[in-house]
Amino acid sequence: MKKRLSSTIVCLSLALLVSACGSNNGGSNSAAPESSPANKGTEAATEQVTIKISTWQTDAKAKWSSIIPEFEKNHPNIKVELDLLNEKGDSIASMQKLDLMAASNDQLDIIELPYTNYSQRADIGLLEPLESYIEKDGYKYEEEYLVDTKVNGKIYALPSSMQRWFVLLNKEMLDEAGLPVPTNWTWDEFMEYAQKLTQGEGATKRYGAYLHNWPDYFQLQLMSKPTDNTYLKTDGTSNATDPILKANLEMMKKMMYEDKSASMYEDIISQKLAYRNQYFNKLAAMLPMGDWMVAESGGTDAIPATFVTAFAPLPKLEGESNHYSPVQPTYMGVSSKSKNKQAAYEFVRWYTSEGLEIGGRVFSGWAKSDTNKLVDTIVSGSKDPSKIDVESLKYTMTNTVPGDAPVPEKYADEAKNSVIPEAELYILNKQDIDTTITNIDKKISDVVKNNQ
Repeated sequence: MKKRLSSTIVCLSLALLVSACGSNNGGSNSAAPESSPANKGTEAATEQVTIKISTWQTDAKAKWSSIIPEFEKNHPNIKVELDLLNEKGDSIASMQKLDLMAASNDQLDIIELPYTNYSQRADIGLLEPLESYIEKDGYKYEEEYLVDTKVNGKIYALPSSMQRWFVLLNKEMLDEAGLPVPTNWTWDEFMEYAQKLTQGEGATKRYGAYLHNWPDYFQLQLMSKPTDNTYLKTDGTSNATDPILKANLEMMKKMMYEDKSASMYEDIISQKLAYRNQYFNKLAAMLPMGDWMVAESGGTDAIPATFVTAFAPLPKLEGESNHYSPVQPTYMGVSSKSKNKQAAYEFVRWYTSEGLEIGGRVFSGWAKSDTNKLVDTIVSGSKDPSKIDVESLKYTMTNTVPGDAPVPEKYADEAKNSVIPEAELYILNKQDIDTTITNIDKKISDVVKNNQ
């Protein structure tokens, strides 16, 4: 999910040419629907059509085998086929395949895109603008969905799953240390918890927290801001000089090498540590992570859950009254080259409203979704629901305020990954913090400049 887009310029250029050929004037069902797709049994198609969903999300993750039949039952004129772009759910390989499909005569109807891969493909014309469909459906976008999906002023997709961040905590370890499940805490208190939860020495040492080597962790405290909460500001320029980024890097280094309450960075990269293994094998008591981990907290076939997981909001910044978290949606749109745009839109609208909840695996970007009900659905569908502290989970989801979430710039992944080498030099004590921030700012600014 935190994977870098690696599609070639050639593929994207070809995709632009092909998608231009499949614009509004082409296709057998290009007119907008007369009624809302959320209304069961409503559709304007008079002949049976077959549409495909092109996605990287496997059935194990998205539960398409439960969702698609439900849609077809209430939309008998539309048959839906799953086009899994990569059997392992690899988003990088999936986006490469998607670009090749866009540059060929392969059928594309519904396209689901990861968080940082949407704007680039909307920008080259791969997706159909949806304003006319929304207008004839008779709803206001901002009243139905939690995030803005506009690219260059147009809506090319609706948000499907919506990822928020929180902290997972081993409840047994909290009880052993006499610590309550946090409900209102700061990053300083997070560090204090990590120290109190650290235990032992050597290969079996239990760390208070695990901070992975994704670039998201280098910006953890930025994620607690209501706005400008990534490496890029909302205007698309570098956010590296925000003092909170500096404070976060200093926090990581202190926890790893002074407090020794988090796994050392060289161990993470040299041993290729996996965050699931560290947490579920009881080698770390706390794990800041995204909400896709809710269902996994009940265990998986690969890693069974042997303890109860509690949840807490991302810690607050000093002076903030709310617990914020960035929201990172996936996007679902209609291919501009589809021959059945209306039918494709019918599914997109249905799935991004009531349909996604049927799968019971992820949280929704639909404003009318019942979060507590969805928590119950996700927990009950997990491998062992008894290993999930539902009370703390509901509290966390209810009391986490979504931070500002503009559509990521098409160079967001490039900017994010440019941070890694400089942050690593600082954490590994090969570069001072001021030089690190200066270099990060320059690298991000160069990415912005080169993409303008």
